[in-house]
Amino acid sequence: MSNLPKLIWYFYKPLMLWNIAFSITCLFLVSVYGVKVAGFVLFFKLLGYAATIFLQSYTAKNVYMYYRNAGISVRRMYFYVFSLDLLTYLFALAILITLTA
Repeated sequence: MSNLPKLIWYFYKPLMLWNIAFSITCLFLVSVYGVKVAGFVLFFKLLGYAATIFLQSYTAKNVYMYYRNAGISVRRMYFYVFSLDLLTYLFALAILITLTA
């Protein structure tokens, strides 16, 4: 378990561009339309997670064995990665709302 942060980083690297793009799009929508679209934006963010799971499973399915051999399930890796990404997004959203209020 001591290598978990490193494994999370390696798992997140191919997904990072897509998740950052969805986060920036969501933050832009909140900045333009206000907080009233927060529910829709969260749904859009979850749709982005589904798209990145599909992309990752379609393009790099053989990479999953590396994490399974390390003793970590792929679902757990997705949970870690998307939890960190969602916390980062919520932190950026809180800063955006504080600055625009």
